[in-house]
Amino acid sequence: MAAPTSTQLSQNTPALGAPRPDADAILGVASYTRADLELPVVTVHRSQHDAVRSTLFRPLGHGQHQARGRAFDFDLGTLGRLPFEIVSLICLELDVTAAFRFSHVNRTAREVLAAIREFRHLRAHALESLCVLLRTGLAPHVDVLDVHAALTTQDCALCGAFGGFFFLPTATRCCLTCIASAPATQVSYLSRVADATGVPSGTLERRLPVLHTLPDSRRCIVAVQHALGALRDAGRVEDPAAAVRRWPDSLTLRFQAATSLPFVERATGAAQSGVSCKGCQVAFEGDFSDDHLELRDRFYSREEFLEHFDECAAAQKLWDASREGTAPVEEPAWMGLGRTFTAPCGRRRSFARSERSDH
Repeated sequence: MAAPTSTQLSQNTPALGAPRPDADAILGVASYTRADLELPVVTVHRSQHDAVRSTLFRPLGHGQHQARGRAFDFDLGTLGRLPFEIVSLICLELDVTAAFRFSHVNRTAREVLAAIREFRHLRAHALESLCVLLRTGLAPHVDVLDVHAALTTQDCALCGAFGGFFFLPTATRCCLTCIASAPATQVSYLSRVADATGVPSGTLERRLPVLHTLPDSRRCIVAVQHALGALRDAGRVEDPAAAVRRWPDSLTLRFQAATSLPFVERATGAAQSGVSCKGCQVAFEGDFSDDHLELRDRFYSREEFLEHFDECAAAQKLWDASREGTAPVEEPAWMGLGRTFTAPCGRRRSFARSERSDH
């Protein structure tokens, strides 16, 4: 087969920075959402917060009181004497709990929050993360701006890959592999920190961001990086970093400190949750090698996937079989097996060790 000419390449490859006319069709044929990867992390069923979804950070009775000629008819006290721009900056410095409480002050407070772009983004795309923060007890330790920064950041803060998840104790966007294995996302029981520091758990809970696991809140866990500060302050351990490295690691506890979070573009407000490659899944089903497993478990943004598609022979084969998106193609066998969790690539042995050491 003859190599394509430069003329053919220029016809088939979009110009640098130009939108790709067949992008939606390619994504529809060759990508899919790995819903199974959301199973191990903390989620809250929609039925548990549907009642607040329509009112969260939204004006109450919008349009009714504005007809009287003024948008802000209720008193905010001293705060109400400040220009709106200053009030909005103050609101953005609130932690999540304080923001919820402020939204319940009166109608004007709700109007203020609803007028701030960051709160509109959170209302539209981060409701589950906010709910999890509140129910786990971390909300007073996490600022609104931190959640919004994670929401509008695309890549994992630890490895630079597309990050579809939110590590709750540090309000950091991460990929699932880093949550499951990175030292920065290790967590431990609060009781273990109390034993190491000699400080009662109740006292530590007032000092550290402690997460109460869902759904029953029976276990209290804390990020190891937060525990390090308590160990240094206590001065009972000569080398705190070495001491925490000896603590048992638990994959289960790591996952209970994370939830899913879409990525939102600041300029447009458009959200995306990340996709995986059907072609890589097909290749993995044909050859259960570590290399194919690693590729199968990668997450991509929309733009990153289109770049990957240009290099993935298996995805291109699916595209050709679909007659460039005009005919149905056979789905990979794994996609018909249901929502079954499969651990991310390259970490399964360490996962097994972590789980055994936790018991």
